[in-house]
Amino acid sequence: MEIRYKISPQDLYDIREAVNWRPINLKQSKIALDNSMMVVGIYEENTIVAMGRLVGDYSCKSMLTDVIVKPEYQGKGYGKLVVTSILEKCKRNLDIGDRICIEANPTTGNREFYISCGLEYNPEEQDGVYIWLENI
Repeated sequence: MEIRYKISPQDLYDIREAVNWRPINLKQSKIALDNSMMVVGIYEENTIVAMGRLVGDYSCKSMLTDVIVKPEYQGKGYGKLVVTSILEKCKRNLDIGDRICIEANPTTGNREFYISCGLEYNPEEQDGVYIWLENI
């Protein structure tokens, strides 16, 4: 297994197709990756099996998106590795005094997965899940 912080547009296209997500073309894949705050890809034998992206304003607000695990690798910890890798790298990159809110809008049935990765659910504040990272 290898963790990479850069993936190709073809890898994004392929993994979306593997889980039957609505297709985007390679041009859109490249633009999405180029404009992401962070990308994590998990590879087995040089083939992408899981990924996730962090998008946002590069300062105080961001969102986890495109957290995808190929069906044959689901339930084996790859998704959690994607999310925790993003959170850990993001926290390491904070300057002293910085704080950033990372949110996710889980699909039906996936809220508990994000909570197991350290995000919180507070329905009085919002319907999605979130975590505040800070370096103070």
